[in-house]
Amino acid sequence: MNGWYDGFGFYHGPDDPRLLVPKRIPVMGWTINVSHPRAPIVGLVLGGAIFAAILAKVFA
Repeated sequence: MNGWYDGFGFYHGPDDPRLLVPKRIPVMGWTINVSHPRAPIVGLVLGGAIFAAILAKVFA
């Protein structure tokens, strides 16, 4: 991997072209390369989906 993980577990790889990268321990899954140009879009979509799910549960 070309990047590094910060203290919060986020992967920063400005020279890494991958949006999704395996975690340090591969069996733990994948993480988002927060230095990728599309990472903010993915974050907003995931945050919006979580927010919509919470609203749906509250007003159901």
